[in-house]
Formats: sequence, C-alpha cells, structure tokens
Amino acid sequence: MLELNISTILLEMANFLILVFVLFQFLFKPVQNILKQREEQVTHDMDEAKRAQEEAEKTKQIFEEKTNNIDAEVAAKTNEARIVIERTRQQMLQEVKTKVEQLQRQTEEKFSQMQSQAIRQHKEKLGNLASEFAEGILTGIMTPQLESSYKEEFFNRILAMDLKPYINSRSIEEKPFAQVILPQSLEKADQERIEKAFTHNAGTEVNISYKIDPKLIAGGILRFENEMIDGSLQGQITRFKKNYQEKV
Repeated sequence: MLELNISTILLEMANFLILVFVLFQFLFKPVQNILKQREEQVTHDMDEAKRAQEEAEKTKQIFEEKTNNIDAEVAAKTNEARIVIERTRQQMLQEVKTKVEQLQRQTEEKFSQMQSQAIRQHKEKLGNLASEFAEGILTGIMTPQLESSYKEEFFNRILAMDLKPYINSRSIEEKPFAQVILPQSLEKADQERIEKAFTHNAGTEVNISYKIDPKLIAGGILRFENEMIDGSLQGQITRFKKNYQEKV
C-alpha cells in the first residue's frame, strides 16, 4: 500500500509553486509582454493601414473631383471655343457679304455713271451733229431777203420792248447801257431807228454800243442792263440743239 508522506507532498508542492513562479516570471510574463507588444504593433499597423486607406480614399476622391472639374472645364472651354469659332465665322461671313454688297453697289453705280455718261455723250454728239447740220443748211440757203427778214423780226422785238422796268433801280444821272450784237454792220438809218426806239421805250437816253459777230448768221442779240434777248439764228440753232438733246 502506498504511503503518503506529508513532507514529501509539501516539498513537491513547494517545488511546483516555485516552478510556476519561475515560469510565470521568466517565461509567461515575457511571452505575455511580447504578445501584448505584438498586439499593440498589429493594432498600430492596422490603424496606420486604416489611415493610409482613408488618405488614399481622400486622395482618390480629390483626384476624381479634380478629374471631374478638369472634364467640366475642358467641356466648358470646348463649348466656349465652339461659340467663339461660330461667332467669328458668322462675323467673317457678314463682312464678306457686306464687302460683296458694297462691291455690287459700286459696280452698279459705276455702270450707271458710265451709262449716263455714254448717253450724255451720245446726246451731245447727236445734238452737235443736228445743230451743225441745221447750221450748214441754213447758212447754205441764207439769202439777203432772209437776212433782212431775221433783222426786221429782231428790230420789231426791240421796238416793242418796255425798257422802263429794267432801269427803275438806276439813278437818274446815270444813263442805262445797251449793246446790240449783229452779224453785219448796220446802216445809219437802222441805227437811228434803234436809238429812237430805245429812248422812247426807256424814257431816257441810252448808251448804245454795237458789235459785229458773223457767227450769229442772222438776226441779233440785245444786252440791256442785266437782261439779254437772243433773236439770232445761231441762238435758235443752239436752242434747237438743247431741246434735241433733252428729247433724244
């Protein structure tokens, strides 16, 4: 039968407790500290990883926002550039249209001026030809009787004129002035007749001068103060040319 020795049991228990103490002090506690440090390191690493992940998320979000902003800015710039290009194109088209219309107006005005000038030159040429033709015909058929007839008609116009209205503004001491232009020199009797007619029609003496102009062909021209009466055949041809040019 196994006998139990109390002292042996106590000694064994003491040895066991000493072993437990030694193990706790030199093995379990360091291991526990190591495990705790390891746990703290893992926790720290996890916190760092979490912060890094959060920073990465923030960086990603900022990048995405910047990317979105860049895309929006690029789209806005593209749209603005498209608007500017379209506006510039419309402006250039309007300028080209304005230039074309201006050139067209200038061309039309130039053509109208050239046409008017050509018509005017044509009328002048036709009028000159007509007057030269008429002058040639009348000069060719002019006879002393026709010359006398034109002269008498011119004299009758002078004799019938009331000259007083033309000299109302002149002072009494100053004599009125008259000039008679004829294609041939007058006979003494014709001059006296004209001078008497002027004195009678003007109510006062008139200073009369005579001038010879063969271009008048027949008839004559009277200049009295500021008035002029053209009763010459050349004057009639000139009026005929003017009327002809206006009607052509």
